[in-house]
Amino acid sequence: MEKVKIVHLEDMPTDAELVGRELKKSDLVFERILVDNKNDYAKALIDFVPDIILSDHSLPTCTSIDALNILRQSGLKIPFILITATISEEFAVQVMKEGASDYILKDRLQRLPSAIKSALEKYRLEAERQRTIDQMNLLFNTIDEVFFSKDVLHNQIIQISPACQQVFGYTPAEMMADPHLADKIIYPEDKNIRENYYKKLGQGQTVTSQYRIIHKENSVKWIEAKLIPGLNAGKELVRIDGVVRDITERKKTDIQLQEASETQAAILNALPPSVALLNEHCKIIAVNQSWKKAALINNLGIPNYGVGYGYLAIAETALSVDKVSWSAIERGIKEVIQGHKREFSTEYFAEVSGEKKWFQLLVAPLADKTHKGAVVLHIDVTDQKLAEASLVQSEANLRSIVENTDQAIILLDTNFNIVSFNTNASVLSIRNFRKKLKVGKKGLLYFPNERKSRVKEMIAHVMNRNMVNYETIFDLADGSAEWYDVKWVGVVNEKDETIGIILTLKDITEKKRAEIERDKITADLVQRNKDLEQFTYIVSHNLRAPVANIIGLSNLLNGVDPGDDESLEILKALSNSVNNLDKVILDLNNILQVNREVNDKVERVSLTGLVEEIQSGIIHLITKGQVAITYNFTEADEIFVLKTYLYSILQNLIINSIKYRRPDSNPAIHIESKLSTHRVCLVFSDNGRGIDLKKYGSHIFGLYKRFDTSVEGKGMGLFMVKKQVESLGGSITVKSELDKGTQFKIELPRVAAGR
Repeated sequence: MEKVKIVHLEDMPTDAELVGRELKKSDLVFERILVDNKNDYAKALIDFVPDIILSDHSLPTCTSIDALNILRQSGLKIPFILITATISEEFAVQVMKEGASDYILKDRLQRLPSAIKSALEKYRLEAERQRTIDQMNLLFNTIDEVFFSKDVLHNQIIQISPACQQVFGYTPAEMMADPHLADKIIYPEDKNIRENYYKKLGQGQTVTSQYRIIHKENSVKWIEAKLIPGLNAGKELVRIDGVVRDITERKKTDIQLQEASETQAAILNALPPSVALLNEHCKIIAVNQSWKKAALINNLGIPNYGVGYGYLAIAETALSVDKVSWSAIERGIKEVIQGHKREFSTEYFAEVSGEKKWFQLLVAPLADKTHKGAVVLHIDVTDQKLAEASLVQSEANLRSIVENTDQAIILLDTNFNIVSFNTNASVLSIRNFRKKLKVGKKGLLYFPNERKSRVKEMIAHVMNRNMVNYETIFDLADGSAEWYDVKWVGVVNEKDETIGIILTLKDITEKKRAEIERDKITADLVQRNKDLEQFTYIVSHNLRAPVANIIGLSNLLNGVDPGDDESLEILKALSNSVNNLDKVILDLNNILQVNREVNDKVERVSLTGLVEEIQSGIIHLITKGQVAITYNFTEADEIFVLKTYLYSILQNLIINSIKYRRPDSNPAIHIESKLSTHRVCLVFSDNGRGIDLKKYGSHIFGLYKRFDTSVEGKGMGLFMVKKQVESLGGSITVKSELDKGTQFKIELPRVAAGR
């Protein structure tokens, strides 16, 4: 027995104890909650969810009538037993009317256990009965068919289900109010069907018929009616019980199936291949016009074009293939029919009317859920075979051309996946990207991250029917570089749609070197012309004064006696002029030496080692001037360069910084390197006196140009620095501010050879 959950509403502990004692004496398995007020009682109904209520009549907060109302409001359908002192018969009747299942007098508690069992059983049976009724009503009200009963003698509908409104459009009340309504809504052309089945009903026959009715909303529907006659003792029709269902959709389906069958036949006949439909036994159940035509041409000599005959027997004779091929065909067809294969396909060669042809035999399951079978197609693929052979030859020719070109070629699809590539592209990818090209791999994976956004832009241009062409350079491990002409071109189909991308790379290193050499020669000629102009200027200006002095002093010597004081002064002045002339000639020699040394050996130079070497050579100046030299060559510590030039450049700049120091601070020099794709930048900064660039900016690198005469000098240093930088293929710029310092920025090629 399941445990019975009891809520006991009682404010007298002694009475509650008596009830508990009586319950324990019985065989009732229970769990009881005792409450003594209205609020706890209402809460227990929600939290405890009892099976039965035991209640005293009169409590301080409520009465048994109140308790019944609270139970009713909670929605619980459970027994309620009143346990009280002696009550009047009228009150007992009132309590029972309010919904109490029973009442027990407190002086007769021995009846309580049996009363509880009786009340619970009564409620269980009532609940089950109601559930059955609800289920029947639900079935009757929700079923799509219309159930009805009609009294024929009184021409009256006794009962009709709610589904009549869905089928006919009229409510049960409307149908019952007008007994002739069922006849009125019959489609005019089908009224004779109704008249005929009345005759059969009168003979006691059950009638099933299909006819059309006019729905209340004026639509036409098909219905199927099954009518069962009821005859009295005199064999007279007195009652009709019937079921009516809406078969409109079924009728539509039947029509659609008929149309589909006709359409299928039309489609089969329109198909160029010879088509045969087979059943599960491999017998032909239908063929198309192409099959019939082929049967006549090949003189198969079978009735009805083979329909109703075994396909395998016909095909074995007609196909004329070897035993091995035929065995594979037979097995393939059977496996498709049995559901072991979704498709079977093979090709065979045949001679038709003296002409050699290729055919494809294609077998697919017959799309019929109720039957197993197959669709067999014999497709003439002769043109396709010839085209494929031509395509193979074309592809071989194209592959030969692609492999024998001097370009690297990569074919990509519109999603930028690699489709194909030649040997040159494979070699180039491994050498320059350290990656092996693979078909199907994303092309973007082969580009460095900093280039990917640019590559995506180029792809977008190509997809918009634009060709992208540019030149690029690859740095090799040995310090050299290779130049390539790069082209991105879209592949367009016959519909003028872009279906792919061709990427080509052509090695133009020799061409670029020739261009660079030509540019160097041109620049050298320009520079030599400038040097010649400079030389002419030096000769015409810097040599004129000492030569004129020498000539003048020589003339003076002709007019004085040797050994006197005047002659000694003239000779001294003459010596000074000769010395000045010698200095100018030495300067000219140094300038010309720059052009002669450019062909010296280019070597790998450590910037750190070079600066330390310079410091060692001028340690006396650094120590004496308390000079602080710092450097940071993290980005680029090594460079391929003419070492003597770079040594001279940095030494000149360091010595200049020491010479033109600020009197109020010790010299501080900082040198650092920065690396770009093809160039190395050296940034030289000091905290010296600075230069007034507004005043002297255009002459700062000129020969014999000096802007601070407080320190001894000739104006050769910066001239030589610029000349040597340019000879290395580089450039030099300057930023300076008076009393704050100067910064020189030298940009050199990563392989800095002289011109």
